[in-house]
This record gives sequence, C-alpha cells and structure tokens, in this order.
Amino acid sequence: MPEDFKKLNEKRTGKYHKPAEEESFLEGLNNTLEEKEKKEYINTDINHPLIFVIGLPRSGTTLVTQTLAHGLDVSYINNIAARFWSAPLHGLKLSDSLLDGKDSPRFQSDYATTHKLNDIHEFGYFWRKWLKKDSFEHMINAQDYESEIDWNGLKKVLGNLTSFRNKAFIFKNIFGAFHISKLNQVLGKTLWIYIERDILDVAVSNLNARKKFYNDPNTWWSTVPPEYPKLKSLDTFPQIAGQLHYLKKFYRSEMNNLIAEGKGLHITYDELCKNPSSFLKVVQDRVEDLYDYKISLNHELPASFSPNKHDDDKDLKKEFEKHLTEFHKNDPIPELS
Repeated sequence: MPEDFKKLNEKRTGKYHKPAEEESFLEGLNNTLEEKEKKEYINTDINHPLIFVIGLPRSGTTLVTQTLAHGLDVSYINNIAARFWSAPLHGLKLSDSLLDGKDSPRFQSDYATTHKLNDIHEFGYFWRKWLKKDSFEHMINAQDYESEIDWNGLKKVLGNLTSFRNKAFIFKNIFGAFHISKLNQVLGKTLWIYIERDILDVAVSNLNARKKFYNDPNTWWSTVPPEYPKLKSLDTFPQIAGQLHYLKKFYRSEMNNLIAEGKGLHITYDELCKNPSSFLKVVQDRVEDLYDYKISLNHELPASFSPNKHDDDKDLKKEFEKHLTEFHKNDPIPELS
C-alpha cells in the first residue's frame, strides 16, 4: 500500500481499520495472478460506454453508483471482484461462479463501504494502481505525473472487462477526476456524472468521518485538492472547509468543460433522492445521444430515497459556513454551465 495511505490506514480505528495481515494476503494474491491475467487479455476496443461518477466526499457518489447499478442493465465491480485489483478479469469470473446474478446491489453503505458480496465497490485500489496515485503528491500535482501512466495498458484492461461482460460499466472514479481529459481521449466512450449536495451537510459529514475513522477530527480524511499544501496545517474547521471548497472548485471547472462537450451530467443529492427513476432516464438518453447505445432498465427503483440531513448540527454548520464564506470570497467557485 502506498506510504501516505498506509499511514492513514494505521490510524484507522475499530471496524474501519484494515488488518495488515489481510492487506498483505490480498496484495500477494494479486501479485501472483497479475501476470497470468495479462496473458488472457485480448486486443479489443472499448465497445461499451464507461460511466464515471465523481463528487465531494460524502456528497452522494455511492448512492449514485448504487442507483445506476440497480436500475440499469450495466456491469460494475462488486465486493468479490474488488479484491482482485491487479487481476480484475479473474475477479469477475470468480464472482460469476459464486453468484447467480439475480441479487442486485442494495442502497446501504457505511462511508462508501458496502457489505453484501454483490454490492457495488468503488474499486479504489485499481484506480490508484493504474493512475499512479501513490501519495498525496501525485494528486496535488497530477498533471506532472500523467506521462508516467500506462494509458494503453489501462485501456486494454477496461476493454477486456467490458468485452467479458458485454455491457456498459459503472465506476466511482475519484482518482480519475484528476485526468478527465486524458481518460476521455484514451477511452473514448465515457460519460461523467457529478453530484452535489448541500455543502454544509457535506462538511458535517466529513467531520463525523474523521471522528469515526481515526477518533481524531484533526486527521485528514479522503481526497486532497491541489491546494492541499496550504490546508494541511490549518485547524480542523477551516481545513475541512478548504478541502471541500477547493475540491468543489476543481470539479466544477472540469465539469463545465465536460458539459460543453456533452459528456458531463450534473445532479444534486436532493434531486436524486426525490426521483431516482427520472435520473436514470436522463443517463439513458445521454448515452444514446452520445454513442447510439441503448441501456435498458433492470431492477425497479424505490420511488424516492430519504435524504440524510444534519439539521440538528446548526452550530457546526454555522462554524463551517463562516470558513466557507471566507474561502469563496478570496477564491470564488465558478457556476456550473
């Protein structure tokens, strides 16, 4: 495991801690299977769309992927296949041999972690490996390292996964957000979905995550924006506010380019919760317009989801609002197109 992430994992407490023995076993298993897997790959184009989901940590990205994976006839990485980040084709084949395909993903998660075997997984180790996100430095200065990424190798892997399943694929791809233009160029058939949630609810949820994961609100949690160096020494509240402010600024700048190209969709958490089926229709229509590719409906969705609000945390929200307002005054976030 990369050094920065290894240090953070060592600080995790309780059920959020990843046992070193388990991590070592899975790493060894992947190392053993990786070369065998490569020999099984065929040369193939990516003939099915890749749908990527991005957003602030705790903004609803997991719910978006669950909604897509449940409601549309698409493929995704589940909790079995995710253990094979260096041999994902093996993971899909093992998953198919263990599951009957009738069990759809649920709408439950614990800070993006799902628990049933067929629940969707964010596949972070895979994207970290291929996009070389070995440290915070590689996210802060992502463009400086872009030439070191094996783009053709990544294309071959994803081409084989989509060919094996013969379906469009859904991925949460937070690391990929640092390389959107290049991924579009290399992979071709892409669609990016960006979700936003009330930023004060997001801020409180990020504070809670720090407490639950590390029992320490001062320890950094989740994605870093390019401005991380000027945030890392701040106190907890301005640090979280700055993290969310700069990530939102970054995502919106990227999304405005994607929306102009037709390859970006924006939805709010409240909109998704109010009418998830309507969201699916928008995705279906956009994929068909872009690539003349039809994605059929799969399992029926709930009529709505109950949104998770932090209405009882008014004092926390007031403190976060003060810092967010200051960041926005000094470095405004662009409006979405």
